[in-house]
Amino acid sequence: MKQAVRTLLLMLLFCLILSSCSSLSDLVRSQVEGLPSWVYSPQTRSDQVAFVGQGSAPVPYNARLLAYEDILAQISEYVGENVHDAYYRELTTTNAIADFKLSISNEYERSEGRSQNQIYLLARLDANLLAGKRTSVYNEMLKRDASIEELLKEADKAYRANDDTTTIRLYLEAAILASKGPVNVKKHELSNLLEKAETFIASLRLSLRDADPSKATVSVFVRRKSRLLSPKVLKASVHATFQARNSLGRPYTDFLQFNTASDGFFSFVPYNQGLQKSGQVIFSVDFSDLRNRISAELEAQAIEPVLAAMDACRIEFPYSVASPVTGQPIVALIQAFNQQGSLLPRSAALQTFTEELALDSVAVEQVFLRSVELEEQLGELQRLYPQGALALLGTVGVVTSERVREKHVVVVSGRVRVHDLSNQSVLYDTNEVEAVASGSTMEEAREAAFLRFGSIASYLVSAYLFMR
Repeated sequence: MKQAVRTLLLMLLFCLILSSCSSLSDLVRSQVEGLPSWVYSPQTRSDQVAFVGQGSAPVPYNARLLAYEDILAQISEYVGENVHDAYYRELTTTNAIADFKLSISNEYERSEGRSQNQIYLLARLDANLLAGKRTSVYNEMLKRDASIEELLKEADKAYRANDDTTTIRLYLEAAILASKGPVNVKKHELSNLLEKAETFIASLRLSLRDADPSKATVSVFVRRKSRLLSPKVLKASVHATFQARNSLGRPYTDFLQFNTASDGFFSFVPYNQGLQKSGQVIFSVDFSDLRNRISAELEAQAIEPVLAAMDACRIEFPYSVASPVTGQPIVALIQAFNQQGSLLPRSAALQTFTEELALDSVAVEQVFLRSVELEEQLGELQRLYPQGALALLGTVGVVTSERVREKHVVVVSGRVRVHDLSNQSVLYDTNEVEAVASGSTMEEAREAAFLRFGSIASYLVSAYLFMR
């Protein structure tokens, strides 16, 4: 009988041990590690939730910050949303979070040797407030999923209408939305949306047709890899980038904006008179607004493949434009006069004029004539070139010169005409061109003004010679 009772008592004791093994193991563990019991088994009221944050670092202050971050990470996991940025400052400065009635009720610090400090913080929070936050996060997640799904439906509709750039924009807008918080659908996750957008971008192809490098004209098509739908891409914005020189002879990068509209292509014609006569035009799908937006909203590492795909949406068109007058003899004379009307012995305007025409592969021979009368100049040039030639004849003179504070300012005015020596006809006239320049001396300002006049006149004459 005694044996039976003893067995029954042992069984009851074993059941009690099993039922409390978790708390017992936590207690034993904390005793073995020399930590307070609340580290592994915090006690709370029924209306509270407890989180224990742990931080370890050589400096106690840094260990404490890591413990705060650990608490925030546990709250984030509990409610289903990252709350770090929203509450980090409040928690680390006040030791509390008002929205959750969070307070640090216990803390424990110990050192492990001389190089490491450990801090444990016990945070108690209001269970109802946490549950409310979890509910609001869930509702926001459902709302976010619905908004993303609507964007994807619009994207699918745009793709079927051959409007790929709108499709890409909608997927990237969905990706930005997905980055704002958790989603409940796999295809709505940020990584999947970015990968899908990258796929659409990578399928775009630019191609050239009807190219005429000698005139720098070409038709540019935007296509996509598709076996089921039409390959042409409509309403795509495309940049054409090329090098040019302005009227003062200074190089710069210019661009034109085109759109494939309802045809899926456009025709490029270089309307810029300053287009460098030999070079390349780079056509690229214009993602500039999207690039700026996703760069501002999303992490750089996440969007790197998307940006790389955007960079690859381009094609180069090399060209070399030749003037119709190439090979013909061309002579040039620009006579310069001072403010008193006297002919100057040399002309900086003529030197600049011929040098910049040479940049466009237009070879010009400088001539120097004594006569200032146009008829006499033409007669003498006809004797020198009996087989005919183009004569670029001009005059430029000082209109005003004055001192403005520490600088001298000179205004010059003149014109250049293109003559056909075979019949003495005027083919082109720049009309009156004014140029203004300043310098530390009057001579320096006058020289700079003549140089500027030569650049402007060259720009205008070159445009005519290449349009003939």
